[in-house]
Amino acid sequence: MDTKQLLCDTTKKFWEYYLLSPSKEHFEKIFTACSQQLVMIGTGKHEFYVSFDQILKDMTANLSEAETIRFEILDEWYEYLELGADVGLVYGGLWARQQAEAEEKVLVDMDTRFSVLYRREADGWKIIHLHHSMPYFDQQSGEYYPRSLSQKAREALELAEEFQKKSELDLMTGVYNQESFRKYSREAMLSGQAGALYVFDLDHFKEVNDTYGHITGDILLKRFSGLLKKYFDGDIIGRIGGDEFAVYEKAPDSLPEDHVRKILSMEKEYHNEAEKILGEGNIWSWSVGIGIFRDDERSFVDLFDRVDKALYRAKHSAGVYCWSDKK
Repeated sequence: MDTKQLLCDTTKKFWEYYLLSPSKEHFEKIFTACSQQLVMIGTGKHEFYVSFDQILKDMTANLSEAETIRFEILDEWYEYLELGADVGLVYGGLWARQQAEAEEKVLVDMDTRFSVLYRREADGWKIIHLHHSMPYFDQQSGEYYPRSLSQKAREALELAEEFQKKSELDLMTGVYNQESFRKYSREAMLSGQAGALYVFDLDHFKEVNDTYGHITGDILLKRFSGLLKKYFDGDIIGRIGGDEFAVYEKAPDSLPEDHVRKILSMEKEYHNEAEKILGEGNIWSWSVGIGIFRDDERSFVDLFDRVDKALYRAKHSAGVYCWSDKK
């Protein structure tokens, strides 16, 4: 048998013993085929060996795992390169897959590339270097760095971030949903950031839906949320109910008259928008409760409760807004 055939057959037998029929006897034959100066690099992060004793120890420990799983070789190929009278290289590929029991999912599928360096020693050809690795599944043809893998990872992260953002929003109006509004407002309060809380309610909104239909009502909700985004740009805005909205305005230096001026300007613009959609009438209004966050307050629930009470008073008064008190 020529050297090429001998070393290719030896390499093939090595993989058969290691993958298809692992046993103490076969592992001993593997060790016999290896030089005491063997250097081995595997696919695992820890699999870098320059000590034959460590290889022997770990391979023996590996036997207990190897006997619990069975593989089948789906494809294999071997090539030989003579590097000198006493040195030869066998390289190739090996596709091995776990043999699954009935209704069991395949857990291991290895498309491995390997290179095995042999040296002729006193007692025959011995393996002095073995390297095997699995290529990236997503690496494209002609791609020398796995850009496709990193790109897919970036796309996955971006998609996860997009879903995260969407999960925080009210999809009709594009402002925060109730849970997210409370979360971010609470965080702003706990950070000690001064501000004001507004709680809005569209007056007679049920009559709008009953008279003009829910599609028209949805348009009105979108127009109102658009006004909130315009007048409270950069603040925390949320839809907290069917026709209820809230804003946590981060305004540490604002004066009461600043809040009133903003509310009245917004109320006038809303009235004009509502008349364009619904026609002239006297029911196209909204009410709002306003409360200033105080340094001694640390509970968003308490702040919201007193502002909500102020909203209730506003709805039963002639004015569009009502300030909350400490109680």
